[in-house]
Amino acid sequence: MSDLIKLQDRAMEIRRRYNDLQKKKDQPQWDAIKLANGFKKDVEDLIGILSVNNFDPKKLNHELADCLWSVLVIARKLDVDLERAFWTTMLELDNRLDGELK
Repeated sequence: MSDLIKLQDRAMEIRRRYNDLQKKKDQPQWDAIKLANGFKKDVEDLIGILSVNNFDPKKLNHELADCLWSVLVIARKLDVDLERAFWTTMLELDNRLDGELK
């Protein structure tokens, strides 16, 4: 099992706990749009941290982990093979850069 799959499995454990909490509060579970909006909020928080000259490394670590968690959960929710998508995209970027750097 790849490290990415382990991270994704752990992210989904936490997502399931949030689902349980939402159910307990009679709230609907988050769909892909709500998850993406949560990710947007995480990115906005990250930008806010980086906008400060002397940012707090602990806050930075937390927000980066939140962003990663969101991406892992969204990918699993939408059945995206994130590892394959990553390597495919990196190859596309390599090819584009190779063409532009010649």
